[in-house]
Amino acid sequence: MLHLTALCCLLLLTPPPADQAPDWNSARQLAPGILLLQDSLQSPRPIQRHAVRINLQQPGLKFTTTDRTTEWQADTRETRRQTVRSFLRSERNASRPVILAFNADAFTPWPAPFDQETPANLQGFAVCRGQLVSPPAGSPSLIITRDGPASIRTAADHENPAEIEIAVSGFALCLKNGQVQPSGTDLHPRTAVGLSADQRLLFVLVVDGRRHSSAGATTAELGQWLLDYGAHDGINMDGGGSSTLAWWNNNATSEDKIELLNRPVGNGLKLLTPDADRLGISERANGNNVGVWLQAP
Repeated sequence: MLHLTALCCLLLLTPPPADQAPDWNSARQLAPGILLLQDSLQSPRPIQRHAVRINLQQPGLKFTTTDRTTEWQADTRETRRQTVRSFLRSERNASRPVILAFNADAFTPWPAPFDQETPANLQGFAVCRGQLVSPPAGSPSLIITRDGPASIRTAADHENPAEIEIAVSGFALCLKNGQVQPSGTDLHPRTAVGLSADQRLLFVLVVDGRRHSSAGATTAELGQWLLDYGAHDGINMDGGGSSTLAWWNNNATSEDKIELLNRPVGNGLKLLTPDADRLGISERANGNNVGVWLQAP
């Protein structure tokens, strides 16, 4: 009986095998070096995935993230919350023509008015263009240095922010040295970042959840999918209503060319009927976002 119980627990904690290997040759190019691959799974439940692969060797590739608030105080008041689209818009207004943006680290206080730009305190290490935004807190970070190399690691207490272009953090590793990390069975919208073994490719994965069309994912599933996409290490970032992926569509006919690539549930509601699923899209103001752009030669 003990062996049977252990086997059942192992099955619950281990992600199911992927339906098929992702085909990046069929991906949509958002910009040079930036590919988007979106699909829907029906097993083990309805799931909608939005994956981005970024070539870190692409000439002119730049990163930005949420900067300090003007009233900055470490571990107390570090940033001002913005939706991903508002962040993208403000970065472009600051002459950083962001193409792609997504949410990153968790923040406090929460709960808070989901769509208001209120002060926030980040939960892990964050650096914006060489300036410390939030000190190390022991959680794993995506760190992109000013001379190019990227890594996924835990920041040291003595990190020199001046050497870092951006750093953002998440809850925990979901993929470590090519090994999927076990997790519980709770299902939520998710955001993850992953890095290839040669540190040349960055992956961003957003999974919709709390919807009739997409029930969400476990963190072990995130790790398995990042591995399938080509990552060697990966971090489970802030998820739930924070999970958002947006881009600047130069070909859009509307005046505002910023478009959502996923369907966030920023207000925290569960949209479990087809009508609610179809109509309900809401963005959360997050304490920490990331933007990707290309600098003109």
